[in-house]
Amino acid sequence: MSKNNRKKVNKKKKEYDPNGAFGRFMLAMIILGIVILLFINVALPIVKEKFKKAAAEKTVDILSENIEKIAGDSPEAQKLTETLENMSEEDRETVTEIVAEHMDAETVSEVMEYVTDGDQQGLVEYATENLSPEEVMELMEIYGKYAD
Repeated sequence: MSKNNRKKVNKKKKEYDPNGAFGRFMLAMIILGIVILLFINVALPIVKEKFKKAAAEKTVDILSENIEKIAGDSPEAQKLTETLENMSEEDRETVTEIVAEHMDAETVSEVMEYVTDGDQQGLVEYATENLSPEEVMELMEIYGKYAD
């Protein structure tokens, strides 16, 4: 090959290589973007819901463990304790779902403050302000079922 031919070969424009480094990088970024979007739209809500449910179950458990502290030494406290102990899993699940619907970091800390202080009136006021009338009726039905 002559010297002029070698220069022509070296100066030829390179054709687009779809398998080049930039193409592979862009493909990887697109795939990574799709995976992140799927995680945000699908997996994250599932994880949040499971966390919220676990937190609600823990809150219901803590409330039931501290019922004597909240209600004091009254006969009503003993009755409420027996009611919570005798509650079926289905009814406990219903109570947990009601609590989970109104659950966030602020409300958990507020409710726990009422529990640790033994503030029964504060809990009642909190429930009347934050629960819908239907939820209050549902809770009263569950309580009435086991209180007798």
